[in-house]
Amino acid sequence: MWNYNPNDYTEQDFPTVPAGDHRVRINDVALKTFSSGNEGFEITLDVSGYNSKLWFYLVFDPSDTKKTNQRIGQFFESFAITDNDLSHFRAWIGKIGGVRVKMDTYNGEERPKVAFCLARRNQEKLPAWKGDAPAATMQNAAPAGNFRDLGDDEELPF
Repeated sequence: MWNYNPNDYTEQDFPTVPAGDHRVRINDVALKTFSSGNEGFEITLDVSGYNSKLWFYLVFDPSDTKKTNQRIGQFFESFAITDNDLSHFRAWIGKIGGVRVKMDTYNGEERPKVAFCLARRNQEKLPAWKGDAPAATMQNAAPAGNFRDLGDDEELPF
């Protein structure tokens, strides 16, 4: 059992993401069944310059395949996803794109909501990503061939 120490708790302030266009990074993707009964993805987004998250939903609506495919295509284009196989959704984590945020009233409170994904050409005026490096990208990976053969097990330190 965990021994909770209330002295370790400090209230955190998460500023509201304002309406407008924002650079975002995919933090997580979960396959989900929505209250409509339709399946799709719940995509958690980090917002550049903010310590807040947004959620974007790709819902697969079998009654309107054209609209569903259009929305998926806009998402793929915004985040430069070239692999059209939806089963590879974990590879989307770390991808950077852009979204338009609008304010929506929920339980009497104004909250930011993703209206749509921005096309790449409409992201040119957005500032570069601010914050920690994208977690799932390979930009910090060691280059291939940067390894040496240790030879026998005798050289191993354990």
